[in-house]
Amino acid sequence: MNEQSSEHILLDQIKEIVKRKDISKARDLIDEITNAEIAEVINELSLEEQLTFLRMLKTADAAELFSYLDEEIQKELAQSFSEEWGMKLLQNLQSDELADILDELPSNVTSKILAYTPANKREDLNKLLRYQDDEVGSIMSIDISSINNEYTCEQALNKIRRDYNKKGAELVHYYYVVDNTNKLLGVLTLEEIIFSNPETKIDELYSPVASVEANDKKEYAAQIFSDHDMSVLPVTNKEKRLIGMVTSDEVIDVINEENTEDLYKIAGITTSENDEWDYLKTPWYKLVKNRILWIVITLIFATVFQIFINIILSLSLKNQTPVENITEFIAFASLIPVIIMITNNSSIQANVTITRAINLQEIDQSTYKKVIFKEIITGLILGFIVGLINFARLAIYYSANGDLLVKNNHIQVTNIIILMIISSIALFLIVFIGTFLGTLIPIIFAKKHKDPSSISTVLISNIINIIAALLMFSAIIVLKIQ
Repeated sequence: MNEQSSEHILLDQIKEIVKRKDISKARDLIDEITNAEIAEVINELSLEEQLTFLRMLKTADAAELFSYLDEEIQKELAQSFSEEWGMKLLQNLQSDELADILDELPSNVTSKILAYTPANKREDLNKLLRYQDDEVGSIMSIDISSINNEYTCEQALNKIRRDYNKKGAELVHYYYVVDNTNKLLGVLTLEEIIFSNPETKIDELYSPVASVEANDKKEYAAQIFSDHDMSVLPVTNKEKRLIGMVTSDEVIDVINEENTEDLYKIAGITTSENDEWDYLKTPWYKLVKNRILWIVITLIFATVFQIFINIILSLSLKNQTPVENITEFIAFASLIPVIIMITNNSSIQANVTITRAINLQEIDQSTYKKVIFKEIITGLILGFIVGLINFARLAIYYSANGDLLVKNNHIQVTNIIILMIISSIALFLIVFIGTFLGTLIPIIFAKKHKDPSSISTVLISNIINIIAALLMFSAIIVLKIQ
């Protein structure tokens, strides 16, 4: 049975449960099928059906399922919670999950939910809500259990149980060790605590650990996760006191968002932070809005490109007969798509390669000169190879269609040979310049502490296309093809 048919069966099953208001079957279903699978299906129900299904579950189970729903669905449900049951459901969420929801709600709804929230949790929520969206603090969990370095393993286990039962602390694989001032000292695993002698001091077991500060950027946390292969990461304040942790789930979301943003920027698609990333859930008018800007900009560049070609062709062909004009125009026009394709490809290859290396911190300011020199060599060699291949390609092409036959007009044959030479030299220079600019522009952005991914390859391609046209047709004028 394929995935779509199983989802359809589950959807029908849930709709039937909702229709019959069968509490027993609803609770059995939540025990038999994962929350992720049920959430995927519940997203397709109406708001009324979603509320009915959640009400049939135990509050803790409903809260767990709620945390798996799409953000937009969570927002709609939270705004519809008017009775005590809905408020209890929200209070069963982890503080960071509830903070994420509150951040998206109107202020009057947020105030209502906060008024129902116990004072200690309300204080935690206010701490989380003060962080900017791009900071680690905005995605950290503060419902955690930390262990004092002076505890024994037995005391540590008791503390973990107590925090879980009374504070709803998250159960994780790693636990962080702090001193009496809550300063982060290190980390140890749950297995180390369980399988060590109950009287062994935590001080003897913990290992050093990498950490991030609450005001660090989320992308920095993602990089630390990647470097250290951790499932959770401790978050501290500026005094290195433990205040929370970031889970791999949150960081995966950050990486996905960052990759999507970078791809959209490279493709020249404008987005806002509130945009929905799921393609099927994005309305057509947002797709149009996100894409139109760079299409219009490309049209403007194309107009400039067209003007250059018209001016240069009129200058180069003004002393020729109409028949010669047509022949030369056809020859020039046939080279334009070649120039555009080669130009775009060389600049985009360099731009994407260097942008990736900068974002992954494979290169930095200390290696920029080495990178530029390396790409200059690469561009020169690529340009030389492309120039040779282009000359051979045109020789075969014009020989095959008879334009290079001796019986043809001598001037026409000479012009075609010169055109072959000029276009090959132009392509050599174009590939070199495209590679050089595709390398230099992201490095300049990085040196100015701006995201190199924000440079659209559409912009780079358009600039290089105009340079290519100038090179190609200026060379023709200088050599005065006749």
